[in-house]
Amino acid sequence: MAGINNQGGRMALDRLPSNISMASVSSEMLQTTSTANCEMAILPLRLLLELQPQYLKLEDDTLISVNQNGGYNIISDESVSVDGQPCKILNYIQRKVKLESHHDYKDYRETILAKPMLFIINTRKVNTDSERTFAFIVNTRHPKMRAQLEGGMNDVISSVMGENYQLQFEFQKVVQDYLLKERFELVDDNLSFLYAFKVDVFIDIFHLLGLSKKTCQVNGNILNLYCRAPAKKEKVKMFLSKMSNPLIRMGSSADRRLSVFSLDVITEDPFSSNDGQFEEPTTPLTP
Repeated sequence: MAGINNQGGRMALDRLPSNISMASVSSEMLQTTSTANCEMAILPLRLLLELQPQYLKLEDDTLISVNQNGGYNIISDESVSVDGQPCKILNYIQRKVKLESHHDYKDYRETILAKPMLFIINTRKVNTDSERTFAFIVNTRHPKMRAQLEGGMNDVISSVMGENYQLQFEFQKVVQDYLLKERFELVDDNLSFLYAFKVDVFIDIFHLLGLSKKTCQVNGNILNLYCRAPAKKEKVKMFLSKMSNPLIRMGSSADRRLSVFSLDVITEDPFSSNDGQFEEPTTPLTP
């Protein structure tokens, strides 16, 4: 893995996002067999740890991700601050990755789309010094999210004439806009990830000029999963379980080469045809 600077043009893959609050999500939606209505979600990290201890644990100064059988792909640097406490992360995908072969690229692409992405974000209440750590989840099983991620990867490959290229996915703006409506602001600039495909070539003029370096702004609806009532927590827990549980891909081969990033088998979700049109009353992220 290697650190890589972000440069280049931007590809807007969608329109401005809308926000959906927990108050507008019906019990029927949370109890469906598919999470296809949820594009992205946000909730306090401590609440996620409480609801899914089988996948995420905070032990002393270490945040542990268990995702060999379901769970999340934590996209992060080596350490993170959790409610002001520095923590190491055990089992994560680096935000900046260097790929050196087509096998690496295939494994990376397959792994990054196999599970929901999880970003740990720190926020500050507007006009205060009060900080709060949230979990931001990208549902890679949602057709809209998957289309943006796969589309970005396909577009950069088809537009690059040289061998080397770099692609960065950005969630900073969509989350920042949503949080501002809830009167929070982001503390860090870490809601992105990139990969650079680099092979040995004598001169790659397109890469040197930045023509093969792209940034994709990912947009969509953010679901606020903050809740306090025990009954609501149970419904949110069930909803998160359906998003993070493994599903077997049809036609998976037992001799598939294991990914260098993850040992889990990637999955497919039987997407719902319901687009999930909800009203937009707001529920605060905290009391």
